[in-house]
Amino acid sequence: MSSPAAVTAFEMLARLIRRIAEAGRLAIPEERAAALVHAAGCGTTFTLIATPADRRDPELSRTAREAVIAAITTDAPPAAEPGPVAAAVTLRAALPRTDALTAPERGLLREWLDRIADPAPTVGERTETP
Repeated sequence: MSSPAAVTAFEMLARLIRRIAEAGRLAIPEERAAALVHAAGCGTTFTLIATPADRRDPELSRTAREAVIAAITTDAPPAAEPGPVAAAVTLRAALPRTDALTAPERGLLREWLDRIADPAPTVGERTETP
């Protein structure tokens, strides 16, 4: 089980990722983006700790940060480059603040938006032709 400090830190990270999504700049689903940022940060930290001081690469942290940012963000907001995935990610981020829907309606819409935001077919899922 995670410590309370670790849980709080991950919640803070998730809020920052949500802000990126709300701005229309998140290229992948929020949960995956937060997990990727967390994994890259932990991996980089553990690598630096395990490397003798005289062999540490001072650019490793910056390079890892820039690679993660490039992997989770888009170059332009959806308005400049429209598409269903970016729109779904952005709307999904704003969904908790939507009062026009009932809780079950929000749950259904959340499920649909998650499917659009992460269009990779699952194992056994058949592909449909238009």
